[in-house]
Amino acid sequence: MSLAAEGHSDDELAERLYVSSLTVRTHIHRAMTKPGARDMAQLVVMAYQSGLVQGVPPE
Repeated sequence: MSLAAEGHSDDELAERLYVSSLTVRTHIHRAMTKPGARDMAQLVVMAYQSGLVQGVPPE
């Protein structure tokens, strides 16, 4: 989540995590479904608000 919150693309996440882009998209979709996030931006906001991701959000 922290890498996604930094603004990395699915392909960049896949490369850094040594998985396929499809696996990244699947995990992100599942992460969005659980808290009811309607898009990636809302999921990132939720991650910062909950303390899952710390620091200053990128602009």
